[in-house]
Amino acid sequence: MTPKNRRLLWIGDIHQTAEFCHVADAIGSDIEMQEYPNVDVALNATTGNEPAPTLICLTETHPGQIQFHDVLRLVHHWPLSRIVAVGSCLSDGRRRSGPVVDGILEVPWHDLPSRMQVWLQRLDSGAPSSLTHAPTSRREERWLAEVIEAQTSCHSVNQSAQATVTVAASSKSMTEAVGELVTASGGILVHSVTGKPAIQDTADVIFWDLDESPKSQLEWIRLLTSQKPTRVLALLCSFPRSDTAQAAMEAGATAVLGRPTDCEAIRGVLCMAQTALLAAS
Repeated sequence: MTPKNRRLLWIGDIHQTAEFCHVADAIGSDIEMQEYPNVDVALNATTGNEPAPTLICLTETHPGQIQFHDVLRLVHHWPLSRIVAVGSCLSDGRRRSGPVVDGILEVPWHDLPSRMQVWLQRLDSGAPSSLTHAPTSRREERWLAEVIEAQTSCHSVNQSAQATVTVAASSKSMTEAVGELVTASGGILVHSVTGKPAIQDTADVIFWDLDESPKSQLEWIRLLTSQKPTRVLALLCSFPRSDTAQAAMEAGATAVLGRPTDCEAIRGVLCMAQTALLAAS
């Protein structure tokens, strides 16, 4: 059941790509969604007494689809709403070379469900997130701001609700890199593994960095889930596609994140685990 004060305007055809369908299913329980095919329809469909949306997602199935004048119209109509661009697989490579449109945050489709957890939590508490950081700030500056906020959040969380984490990757250097991100994001790192995570692992969360498609590890994912069904399992891989992400989640994975990732996406996975721990306590 979604809180009544949370509303997301999705501008674009959700069913145009399997990636967007995947995202809509993943965030549907966190926020009320209203879909419009384009900016004109979204603006014409609103009434004067309707509250402003919490978030506006502009979708991009290919580079250059989002125009600055559309963003400007949305800002004039809803000056307090946060606007983000959501890119599909076809726009992912271009995303890595710079922002899609000046002044708005762009998020790859596979990271949106995880980052949505952080955004909504921070909006409720009044704390900053990437939605409030300047889009022109360097990655190092955004990471530093996220680390400071994550450490502040950890002090305010019940100790019993803090999730223990195992990190697994194909190389020692990658295991250390992901482990540092987890620690910076507020996670309690208890195990670091080179190779596959152990079936009998007892951590609340496993971050598994894959150097191949998740489809090649579906059986191991099923074994990890069956050993501890309440565990949160997040996979990291390069350029994830909707079919592989869906197959991994059907096998038991909780989230599929892209590589490179950041503290906010990691923090979103930890939020999922904390919510599960609080519900179980």
